[in-house]
Amino acid sequence: MYSLKVHCSHQKDGCEWTGELRQLDEHLNTDPEPEKQLDGCQFVEIDCIYNCGNHQQQRYIQKHQIKDCPKRPFGCEHCHDYKSTFDDVTNNHWPVCGSFHVPCPNQCGSTIQCQNINSHVADECPLGLTTINCDFHNVGCAVKLPRQNMPEHLRENLLTHISLLATSHAKQQDKIIRLEAENNTFKSKQEHLEQNYQSLKAENRIHKTELEPVQQLLKTAPPIVNSRPLGPLEPPVLTMTTFQQRRRDYDQWYSPPVYTHYQGYKICLRVDANGSNFGKGTHVSVYVFFMRGEFDDSLKWPFRGAISVQLLDQVNGKDHETYTTPNGSCARMTEGERSTGAWEYSRFIAHTKLEPKYLRNDTLLFQINKVELN
Repeated sequence: MYSLKVHCSHQKDGCEWTGELRQLDEHLNTDPEPEKQLDGCQFVEIDCIYNCGNHQQQRYIQKHQIKDCPKRPFGCEHCHDYKSTFDDVTNNHWPVCGSFHVPCPNQCGSTIQCQNINSHVADECPLGLTTINCDFHNVGCAVKLPRQNMPEHLRENLLTHISLLATSHAKQQDKIIRLEAENNTFKSKQEHLEQNYQSLKAENRIHKTELEPVQQLLKTAPPIVNSRPLGPLEPPVLTMTTFQQRRRDYDQWYSPPVYTHYQGYKICLRVDANGSNFGKGTHVSVYVFFMRGEFDDSLKWPFRGAISVQLLDQVNGKDHETYTTPNGSCARMTEGERSTGAWEYSRFIAHTKLEPKYLRNDTLLFQINKVELN
């Protein structure tokens, strides 16, 4: 019976899929993750993953979640710091964002960040009424006028300003003559220092010759082994055994701890063999936890970045199942050994996809293959 050819139950809506009865459930399966929504029937109606109340066919839901949903993740394009939902950023944050651009109140044609509007009006706006010094005040012009009147002053006092510049130039020439005399004195001192330097170089060559026997002795001494790696850490393989038993028992497996990089953040995985939340009973669920580490005092907190987790392909070694967490943050651990919250992917991989590539000898192999710090 399961080999019977059937049409999709959404044929009336336009779905042209046909297949065996046993494949119908997989075709009708929906996935809340945007990157998985191109699989399966595109005419099934599903809810927006951001809980905005929108409900529409799967072929349209991804565009809604990326471009139209008022609750989709969104960051302020002006300050680049505030991150929330599109609705919150545009309605609540932008009215108080110091980096938001607004037109000059004097209508000079400039757009300025809110936090700089006062300084623009006071110091830069060509239509401002702020009193400013003449451009030639450094050479002796004491006139102060409103900014908008300064161009007329410059035009009417051209000869006066040229005279001030000539007087200032003469003073600068006298100063240059004095500096040249001082420079000659410094050159004489430099020549004396050069002689001392050459003498020290000669002494250094003598000491180097005396050290050669000691260096030869050190070459024959036993090497000193450093117990820590000097470069980036090679991602270790995290081995989860007895998968089927853990799946039957709804077991939660914690991996050994690993470091993100040399003297980096300490993290571990939790793998729910029979899934949890949206993946319970159908998927393997994966969580990333932060732990108290040896190098926490020297690290930047809170941690900000993204972490990539791979389930390794044990057949051909290249078709790995990968999930990269969204950019997020985690505060430093002050109590306990492991963070209470974690980055979660409840539908990391379906049970039906495990064999034969990923589940071999009742064992799954995981790897934290990349950590990107912001």
